[in-house]
Amino acid sequence: MKKIWIKNATILTMENEELIYKSNLYIQGNTIYHVGDKLSDFDANKIIDANNNLVMPGLINAHTHVAMTLFRNMADDLNLEDWLFNVIFPLEDKLDRKDIYNGAKLGIAEMIASGTTSFVDMYFFEEQTARAALEMKIRGFVGHGIGSNKLESRYQRSLDLLNEFKDKNDNLITPIVAPHAIYTNTKESLKATKELKNKFQTLLTIHLNESQNELKSVQEKFNASPFEVAHEANLLDENTIVAHATHLNEKDIQIIKNTKVSLVHNPVSNLKLSSGIMDVQNLLNQGINIALGTDGAASNNILDMFESMKFASLLAKIKNYKPTDLKAFQVLQMATTNGAKAVGMENKLGKLKKDYLADLIIVDINNFNHFPQNNLINSLVYSTSSKDVITTIINGEIVYDNKQILIESFNYPKLKEEINQTLERIQESN
Repeated sequence: MKKIWIKNATILTMENEELIYKSNLYIQGNTIYHVGDKLSDFDANKIIDANNNLVMPGLINAHTHVAMTLFRNMADDLNLEDWLFNVIFPLEDKLDRKDIYNGAKLGIAEMIASGTTSFVDMYFFEEQTARAALEMKIRGFVGHGIGSNKLESRYQRSLDLLNEFKDKNDNLITPIVAPHAIYTNTKESLKATKELKNKFQTLLTIHLNESQNELKSVQEKFNASPFEVAHEANLLDENTIVAHATHLNEKDIQIIKNTKVSLVHNPVSNLKLSSGIMDVQNLLNQGINIALGTDGAASNNILDMFESMKFASLLAKIKNYKPTDLKAFQVLQMATTNGAKAVGMENKLGKLKKDYLADLIIVDINNFNHFPQNNLINSLVYSTSSKDVITTIINGEIVYDNKQILIESFNYPKLKEEINQTLERIQESN
């Protein structure tokens, strides 16, 4: 059994805002064994000297489409509808399973190197995303996107994904149900989605209330808001993860509170697509669980949760012109404990605590941008770059250390070559 001792650490457990200085963290197998004083009887086979750098829970990216790294910087300066219908959907029609696998692997490498240890993903050929996640040893909650277009094949692929992974008893990959949005579905496809969710008793993720144009489209089609339609279709409960929710009326908010869904704030992509700004502080004040996401690299254009944390806090302060809104620790909660609650693992993820899963990162706080260390909590949100991440540990495995991905099968030059071939093929077909 692997036994890791991290010594000389500044530890943020996320149980509260307190930091533990010159401390120790012990990992046995895939769980945290002890946090605090040095143990004299722990026979570690790997010792990491943190050199007083900060050890904290790994970040949970609660909404993304990792394979969309393939389209990074290809569809910029557009609103959501132009971006999706005129550029992205036509490009996606040209992708095959190998393309999705490579795009996912690239995105996962980026996430691991920037401190993300878990992610919630919706895309197509998601068995390829799951395969890439398993190879890269990251924790993934993956769902095949369902829409009314090609419903039969999309439903079958979602069913296949759920069947393939539901009995594997692998705590890294959780198959989920993922209807794309209300505007890309019909009542028939939403009903099929609900049947899948009921049958497999798993998480469901969906885009809702992302843009004003979406609200108008859904109102014309269903005579209701996206949240109302989803609620009527019985898609919303405590196991539902809703991305965006940037435009909400009081009825929508009441539905959210009554059903206990989790929301995911995606500040960077919402800005880039001029979709809107979630009223995060107001929703948090009403007891709503809000996690944090990057969205895909085609609309962000990176998978950097540290950047998203800073944007989330700054946007909240300008949303209601209150500089005290969404303080640093609240944002850190969104990226850790709130994300853990969203995926139903609040008793296993999001904190550095005995018997919790060993998903954690080490952040270099000796860099210029962290000095002087007047307030390390604030520094993590307002001063930290993802490039400050030194080490990433997932499920007790060191997957990134000293700026290197430690996955034997990860061959970056080969991956770049294959992705370039994909892009050449796509461009030639235009």
